[in-house]
Amino acid sequence: MAANPFADPPETAVTAGAFELGRFNAPFARANMLDVAKPYHYPVPRFAKNLRLKEWQAFQFGDSRWFFFSALYNAKIFSLAIFHAYDRQTKRRYGLQRVIPGSALPFSEELERSHVSYKGSRCRLEYECALSEGVIAVEVSRSHRDPARGFSGDFRFAYGPKSCAPSSVCLPLGLNRAMYSMKALMPLSGEFRADGETFGFDPASAMGIIDEHKGYYPYQLRYDWVTGFGLDPKGRRVGFNLTSNQVRDPARYNENCLWVNNKVWPLPPVRVTRPAGPEGEWIVQDTEGMVDLIFVPEVKNDLRFNLGLVRSDYHGPFGSFRGVVKNGEGEKIEAERLFGAGEQKYLRV
Repeated sequence: MAANPFADPPETAVTAGAFELGRFNAPFARANMLDVAKPYHYPVPRFAKNLRLKEWQAFQFGDSRWFFFSALYNAKIFSLAIFHAYDRQTKRRYGLQRVIPGSALPFSEELERSHVSYKGSRCRLEYECALSEGVIAVEVSRSHRDPARGFSGDFRFAYGPKSCAPSSVCLPLGLNRAMYSMKALMPLSGEFRADGETFGFDPASAMGIIDEHKGYYPYQLRYDWVTGFGLDPKGRRVGFNLTSNQVRDPARYNENCLWVNNKVWPLPPVRVTRPAGPEGEWIVQDTEGMVDLIFVPEVKNDLRFNLGLVRSDYHGPFGSFRGVVKNGEGEKIEAERLFGAGEQKYLRV
């Protein structure tokens, strides 16, 4: 089958004031979300649309020893810069997490040649995309009075048809509102430096997923999400993205997919249940027999605060998987060698 079964994307996410809904095999040249007309029953000025548009770029990446989670997030009222490194062998964690007042992280409409960064006291987190050159870069550094808590890293993801199969979506959220996301599983190279050691990453065994995201989400945002990746017994790069969110008509419109090397397959809608709460096992299943997973949290990662009109109740553990996911050819992909993250997210902003 083709490397990517989804349609070619239109040039822009919004045409003549309306969203181009669907699933595509590449990012839009311009994710011009602010050009939408009447997203709230009536015309609103561009600055008001921008205030409601949540934007972020996030990465989950690593190898059999290391797992990294990073995000630059702009909720307009506040922004977030997050980088977590987890050594699965020693159970050691490194990281930085900053909540920044206001809209501190400007995101471009174009992923090609996009650049976004946070520079704070003794820390830096920077993303740069050069899709036409086949490179997406993440750089991070944190100095600390205690040298054991400082770290730095330089990571490069290989982007292109020989390396990955992007999946981008534009999905309805009600009225003339939508969310846009582009994701891809890519080979990873680079270095991470911590505790006087340098750890290298070989693209034959290391990999990661990008999440480029923009959305007119409701005032009360809720979703469940799990992602995992790793080498399967055949030595193939395998990864998946599974989300249950506020999108309308999820049987037709969802962002669920499975990657194997540079192929991608769509997956059905899923439901996430947590009989023992967010710290217990998560059950992730669909109704078509293609997804039957258990996510086992190993590392707690919460962000909770309540400021009245603004509230976050976020659980984002890292962990392992059991079970299977089927690709579009009926092959069962065993999940026992995969590692990743989950999110139970409630955000009122």
